[in-house]
Amino acid sequence: MTNEIIFYTQLSSIVLFVCTLFFLYRVLVSQKDATIQLLKEKNSFIERQLVEASKFSPDALAKSLSDRVRLLNEEIVRLAKDKENNQEKINNKEKELDEIRKEGEELSRKISKAHELMQEFFCPTCGEAMAERGYESESVDYQGQELDVEHEYVLYKCGLMVVDGEEIRECAGLGARP
Repeated sequence: MTNEIIFYTQLSSIVLFVCTLFFLYRVLVSQKDATIQLLKEKNSFIERQLVEASKFSPDALAKSLSDRVRLLNEEIVRLAKDKENNQEKINNKEKELDEIRKEGEELSRKISKAHELMQEFFCPTCGEAMAERGYESESVDYQGQELDVEHEYVLYKCGLMVVDGEEIRECAGLGARP
């Protein structure tokens, strides 16, 4: 073989290597871009859900019920003046008032239950939201047998990390839970 053939062979190998490396880099970058786009879409979806949820917040519902109770009480007082003529209307309004009070009590129970259910999604120290929850598997040899053990990890936005109920990293939150 001549030096010229060896030179061109090496040159083509280097060019092929660089092209392959560039192709792999482009694939990696496109995957990263797709992941970023997916996270942006997920973030906008969650923001839309938050806006929707705020429209039906417990405070707005409680205020609405409170206003309805106040109006019905005022109407009952007005109708009580004409008691003889409006006894049936008074009874109907009192029933309506009782139903609204029951709705208010049910709403209070639901709010309490929602607060109880939401506790695990916020840092117990500072109240920051949960950033990530996941599970990781680990293979362990125990008495000659291989066992698969799953570990739950929870990461909060404030930096608190809990693995299998054990605090691994402390909360970096500034204030105490409101």
